[in-house]
Amino acid sequence: MQVTLEKPEQGLEHTLKVSFPSAELDQKVDQRLNEMRRTMKMDGFRPGKIPMSVVKKRYGNAVRQEMLGEAVQKAFYDAVEQEGVAVAGYPRFDELKDEGGNIEFIARFEVQPEVKLPEYGELEVEKVVADISDEDVDKMIDKLREQRSAWRPCNANKKAKEGEQVITSFVGRVDGEEFEGGKADDVPIIIGSGRMIPGFEEQLVGMKKGETKTIKVTFPEDYHAENLKGKEAEFDVTVHSVQTKELPEVDEEFVKSLGIEEGTEEALRNEIKVNMEREVMRAVKQQNRNHVFNALEAEVEVELPQSMIQQEIEGLMNRAVQELQQQGIKAEDVQLTADQFKDEAEKRVKLGLILGQAIKDGDFRATEEEVNQYIAEQASSYEDPEEVVKWYQQNPQALTEIQAILTEDKVAQAILDQAKTKEVKKSFEEVVNPAA
Repeated sequence: MQVTLEKPEQGLEHTLKVSFPSAELDQKVDQRLNEMRRTMKMDGFRPGKIPMSVVKKRYGNAVRQEMLGEAVQKAFYDAVEQEGVAVAGYPRFDELKDEGGNIEFIARFEVQPEVKLPEYGELEVEKVVADISDEDVDKMIDKLREQRSAWRPCNANKKAKEGEQVITSFVGRVDGEEFEGGKADDVPIIIGSGRMIPGFEEQLVGMKKGETKTIKVTFPEDYHAENLKGKEAEFDVTVHSVQTKELPEVDEEFVKSLGIEEGTEEALRNEIKVNMEREVMRAVKQQNRNHVFNALEAEVEVELPQSMIQQEIEGLMNRAVQELQQQGIKAEDVQLTADQFKDEAEKRVKLGLILGQAIKDGDFRATEEEVNQYIAEQASSYEDPEEVVKWYQQNPQALTEIQAILTEDKVAQAILDQAKTKEVKKSFEEVVNPAA
């Protein structure tokens, strides 16, 4: 095989000219056609007795084109390995010739750019730390009580207030006429929940069981029903019941309902604290990992291969389309453009190149034991952990993803150990729900 590599004075795109004898391809094509001939059926011939000349005439060109593509791909990657260059993205093939016992082609491709990493000790990284306090545990218990709360009717003279629930029936009118969807019976409304249109819930405050009242509201300009946008409306509202929320006591029955057989508040608090510590540890680790990678990315300048960016854009777009389709949006109604994903794609490609270099320089890798431990931790939260472990073991792609996660975790921790860190203490809620 003859190979000529042309390197640019600047930029990442290289040109590769390759030439190799077609004898091996000729032999493989004949072998494939002969295999087809043994099982092929054709009018006028017995199975396995079709002349090779007939098979070649009918199928020879298609088979050769298919196998030629495979041969060119193999020759390309053999050639770049021979030349010692690392390909980024997919190559483009031009000027393919298959004649005179020789195959020639030109391939244009980008190479992996040089990535120069900074001294980790010079990086400045915000390091999040968090502890679980008794107050955090109290709040979690309150959430659990809230989840198991029940609405209890009040006495007939109780006036409704914010935070309470009223069971209502109502009839709505616009310009004196009832409208579709404006009438309902036995509707539970929590005052202050914001479920109804603006102004509706506030006017329920002070109403009692059996009371009827006409309230006036204005539909928002962005209301989903076109015929009601911005319209003034009147609702005749009747309250059938005023209800207050009743929280369960933290007693033996409540604790056991959460799967804690001891049935004591102490056991409940211990269980909650252990789970919260596990959750906050994962969240802190993820945030610190992000802080490390953001600091690393900000310090590195690298030329990005456009072919890799394009591949990443296509991947992001495909995932976005799938998610929208899962929400019930038709494919033809999805209006997405490559520009919408360009910034995210560039960020992903850049970070991928940086981490790839960091992994190579530090010889980081996840061990089989670490992968198994990670899978066991993930599986422990499922009803049948063994089934989850088995699923991972039978899915090579999932195992590869775990290995990548654990390897990148090692990179992040190694940098965090060396970097100049500034500790920032956060509460459980701030760590676990950062957007809150």
